[in-house]
Amino acid sequence: MYSAIPRLFLALGAGLFFSCSSSRTMPVSPLITHPLHADSRQSCFGGVWYNPSEQAVWNSPRLKVYVAPVNIDYIKAKFPKAAPSLAAQFRAEMQKDIRNVLENKSKQTGGRMKWQLVDRPVPGSVTLRLAIVRLKPTDVGGNIMSDLVSLVSPLPGTSLILGRFMSGDVGIEGRLSNTNTGAGIMEFKAYNTDPITLFSVKEFERFAFDQRNLRLFSSCIADIFKAGPASNIPKTGEFDLDPF
Repeated sequence: MYSAIPRLFLALGAGLFFSCSSSRTMPVSPLITHPLHADSRQSCFGGVWYNPSEQAVWNSPRLKVYVAPVNIDYIKAKFPKAAPSLAAQFRAEMQKDIRNVLENKSKQTGGRMKWQLVDRPVPGSVTLRLAIVRLKPTDVGGNIMSDLVSLVSPLPGTSLILGRFMSGDVGIEGRLSNTNTGAGIMEFKAYNTDPITLFSVKEFERFAFDQRNLRLFSSCIADIFKAGPASNIPKTGEFDLDPF
């Protein structure tokens, strides 16, 4: 058994390399209409684009924000039951997070900037559209095996590396636009993988980490409404010290 472990490690390591190098290529949804670029201030996103002609919106004293239903066209065929549920949860988290940011903005400005979340597009509002363009659940059986192999493996870090090979990942794309004119204000994409854990009960739930990463994306996107392109939105990180 011990002699087989290094061979298993090397085989999975090779698979991990090719899997990771290809998995970050996401399909481009119709929401992305401009080249995206990395922004060190907003490293939570894999790429962003801001329309220089539409940035006055961030100084508007009154603004309404509508979050459209999340597009699942890229994942619903493969995950017909999970996709609608994940999308609904993602949208609900997004609405909650954006509402909190808007309420805090009103308090911080003494009511000078009173922005609010609305349940339908209305004149003078901005519309946030999102698409889940990639979804890969955690390989529960693979994670169990990686934990078992790590107990007898002479190689340090075996569980983390094998766990990464079995991990899930999720990718999103989004667009914020002027509801009146349809003009784009911002476009973005984001990608995340399972957080690394030494041990986690979430290893045994297929979509637990995807749900967690969608919640992290929700928080990142809500932060856009703090100051637009000037918002500091750091990378969410991939380390999770909470096993539950």
